[in-house]
Amino acid sequence: MIQARKLGHVVLNVRDAQKSKEFYTRALGLKLAYEDRDRGAVFLSFGTQHHDLALFQLATGATPDATQPGLHHMAWQLGSFAELQAAYRELRELGIPVESTIEHNVTRSVYFHDPDGNRVELYCDMVEDGFESMRTLGPRRDVIDIETGEVLGG
Repeated sequence: MIQARKLGHVVLNVRDAQKSKEFYTRALGLKLAYEDRDRGAVFLSFGTQHHDLALFQLATGATPDATQPGLHHMAWQLGSFAELQAAYRELRELGIPVESTIEHNVTRSVYFHDPDGNRVELYCDMVEDGFESMRTLGPRRDVIDIETGEVLGG
């Protein structure tokens, strides 16, 4: 059985590589690793790997219907709940609308969309052993107050 170690990178087809590059460098702190403007290719990294996210300017037309196959979302891990709270505040300061703030049992998450409508998740782990917690508790999807961490309406 193949045993991958982790997600290595995500590649997105985008409508405007420059607009998406600006979004991901501002919203996630990615750095430009390589760019080919003639081909509409941008490779972004956190500075350790060759690239964590690649953007190819290929997509055209309207955003795909939510019921179609394709990317549901991409998730980017932060180190702590305090970092997630700070990221939420920074997204708001940048004028990036936040879709939701969610408690998932094993993580707490903030969801928002990139310029092409791709859903992006920032999350922090909330348990030591995520695999065992997921096996025994399962996932949750409760809305939380990002400032307090309290479940809303629960």
